[in-house]
Amino acid sequence: MEADWRRIDIDAFDPESGRLTAADLVPPYETTVTLQELQPRMNQLRSLATSGDSLGAVQLLTTDPPYSADAPTKEQYFKSVLEALTQVRQADIGNVIKNLSDSQRDVLVKYLYKGMSVPQGQKQGGVLLAWLERITQVSGVTPIVHYISDRRTV
Repeated sequence: MEADWRRIDIDAFDPESGRLTAADLVPPYETTVTLQELQPRMNQLRSLATSGDSLGAVQLLTTDPPYSADAPTKEQYFKSVLEALTQVRQADIGNVIKNLSDSQRDVLVKYLYKGMSVPQGQKQGGVLLAWLERITQVSGVTPIVHYISDRRTV
């Protein structure tokens, strides 16, 4: 019996069908951030976190995230972010989140989900979930929806 003509994907034969590839989903960046450019920021992040300035550390890590960095650079930066997030006391998380802007909360949710997806972050799962819980208490699910719909990754 011949192929069922109703099941033929005719769009597969059209070069302009508009099908997306994985490369199409990555937004174009004009410049790439290097590890050398991020190193001073990572050092500042660590010093803020160890000195007890949790609000300053979280504001720094959520302001201008390195979207255009390559994967190893993002991984190194994320280690600093995770270190800073885990050094914030549980009682201070709510106050820190209340002092963040909506866009900073969106970036923080990106880091939290990234943390839950990598092994070093999974070891700190309880801390990351505490952050996520407090964000949803303050902002609702809006930052999560923004995380799902935004193509930029941290």
